[in-house]
Amino acid sequence: MSNEPGGPAPVPDPYAAPDPAPAAPVPPSGYESVPPSGYEAVRTPVGETPPTYPYGAAPPAANPYAQQPGAGDAPPAYGAPQYGAPQYGAPQYGAPQYGAPQYGAPGYAQTPPPYGAQPYGYGQPYAAPPTEGMAIASFVTSTAGLLFFGGLPGPVGLGLGIAALRRIAVNGKAGRGWAIAGIVVGAVGILWLLAIVAYIIFVVALIGSSGSGFWDEVEQGFEEGYEQGTDGSGSDQLPEFALRTDLVAGTCLTTYSWEYDMADTEPVDCAVPHEAEVVGLITMTGPVSLDADDAFDSAYNDAWDECDQLTEGLLPDYFSNGSIELYYPHPDDFAAGNTSAYCVYYGDETGMTGSATAGTLELAASGTSS
Repeated sequence: MSNEPGGPAPVPDPYAAPDPAPAAPVPPSGYESVPPSGYEAVRTPVGETPPTYPYGAAPPAANPYAQQPGAGDAPPAYGAPQYGAPQYGAPQYGAPQYGAPQYGAPGYAQTPPPYGAQPYGYGQPYAAPPTEGMAIASFVTSTAGLLFFGGLPGPVGLGLGIAALRRIAVNGKAGRGWAIAGIVVGAVGILWLLAIVAYIIFVVALIGSSGSGFWDEVEQGFEEGYEQGTDGSGSDQLPEFALRTDLVAGTCLTTYSWEYDMADTEPVDCAVPHEAEVVGLITMTGPVSLDADDAFDSAYNDAWDECDQLTEGLLPDYFSNGSIELYYPHPDDFAAGNTSAYCVYYGDETGMTGSATAGTLELAASGTSS
């Protein structure tokens, strides 16, 4: 073979070095591009807003001719998209769609219900809590005690209501209204009971301060009521009595007389404490009416006016510290000739001394003489 121009082509030398020489292989640096994972395919670069697409429109496909990074390029920054990576929203084979849950990925964990609580499912009715029995017992006890026992069980109902409120605060049961009602009614029952006790104490004290005269008046009232009932007239008729005739003006009496005949009092020395005094004898103009409530009894009214004038002359303004009483004869005694009535003065306070007719009377309340 010839190497001259125009001659046949030269035969290559099999022992000659190749021209150009092939490049030596470069070891991998670890920054080569890798296929995007499912998370890298759907993440959005920092500072960019994910694109939106109309409903039903598909995102644009990835560019298969995009430039890939070389072996010597610097690794991409954290969160920055790699060259050649598919665009946001581009579906990758085997990669999940944006927003689609991973197969087998668990949802939100549900907290199990507390011990003893019943979960409420669809269509399951709400179960109301039971009512505290102690609250109902408080209301029943307080109400029954107030209506039938004068409020005596009121303290029990009040205590049950307070205990029921404490138990409801712990166990969460219903019945708070019953407990409050039991407390209120129980308190009213206690007040009512105290009022009854106070009234009884007041009556006992009043009876004790009145002495024996109170019971005498009660006895007289029973006797008059009995006589009125047996008479059948329906009015307060005078009972049968005979007025005593052994008293004179200036006679001091131990106690106020509650009887028509003045048999329940006795004469006493005016120097010792006493309650009443006969200040005068009044001559009746006629017999009194048999009806003790007859306001138009002229004989009684005339005798009363004369007694009032007599006492006013002895004790001016006597009614400010005392009063008078007129003891008259029965109409039968008047017909028999007993026509005198007793005008008796008695002080508001017991224990006066001296005599009004003698001008030495000293009242127990004021301590002043007449």
